[in-house]
Amino acid sequence: SEAYSDDCLLFARKCIMLVEAVRKNMGSVDLQYAGEKKIRQLIKSENGLGPKVLNWLSKDLHRWAGVLGAVDKAGKVKSTTSITPAKNHPQSHDAAMMTKRDCRTVFVQIAQQSRLRSIFTKNNTTRLSGEMVPKILKNSSFAVTKWEDCPSWWNEPKEDDTTCDCRDDLDLLVGILDYGYGGFESLLRHDFSFCQRLVSDNSKGLTRATVQVRINHLTRELHAINETEEMMKLVEKAKRKGGPESPIASKAKKAKTGSIQSGLQAFFKQKTNDESPGPRKTKSLPISPKNSDLEVIEIDSDCSDKDGKKRKQTFDLVEVADKKQK
Repeated sequence: SEAYSDDCLLFARKCIMLVEAVRKNMGSVDLQYAGEKKIRQLIKSENGLGPKVLNWLSKDLHRWAGVLGAVDKAGKVKSTTSITPAKNHPQSHDAAMMTKRDCRTVFVQIAQQSRLRSIFTKNNTTRLSGEMVPKILKNSSFAVTKWEDCPSWWNEPKEDDTTCDCRDDLDLLVGILDYGYGGFESLLRHDFSFCQRLVSDNSKGLTRATVQVRINHLTRELHAINETEEMMKLVEKAKRKGGPESPIASKAKKAKTGSIQSGLQAFFKQKTNDESPGPRKTKSLPISPKNSDLEVIEIDSDCSDKDGKKRKQTFDLVEVADKKQK
């Protein structure tokens, strides 16, 4: 611990390698959104967080590993299951044995907290409470994942309160970032809006497991809004620079500007009366009433006149006469 307290970068590198080890042992992440039924299943997966946030953390780990120098020669993130070498601490033992399901559960919580913190760092509280969270509550994808343990008074404004109708959700997100799931009991003793109502409401309490579902739903939708905004910024930036259009825009443009196929008559030239061809001229041989022999001589330009070949060919010329016998 003394070595890590003096070298923060070394400690950060080891943490990235530990999280990467958890990611490698949790299994694959399904991102094949095909069909309405499959979309609903993926939205409800990962305890309501969805696979896109997990994919975001996988990419973020790779970026951090590149900055901290925690990649191998092939460019892959290094992983380790211990931050203390065994040779330095031979008396150390395994602190936990994690199965594939355990690794996935831990990685889901790390992904949710990391993504939520990055969104709160990027956006101020005014925009979150006045624009982003109210938009989430109206989305159809948010209604798919219903919070079964939601109190009846959740997000109801007080009589003298003129703020938005998402105060409880916003306070819950702020509180979980400040206290974490380990400090949830301390969070409930804070003066958040929903904490004050819990004191007077004995019908249903809130636990770590019940609020985690709601936090996962909100984080998933906040991530979707942020990804859409980033994509639109890239499109606008490409338009200002005059760069190539996005694949989606180019396909839509081609679909709108379709051409009409030409008919077969366009490939043929119609002849007018003025351009009608005249009588075909044919070269006729001399006609004689009698049979005549013609001698044809072929002359090669490379050969002399003496070496020229002679070929005699006899043509029987028949005179065609149309006589009427009277």
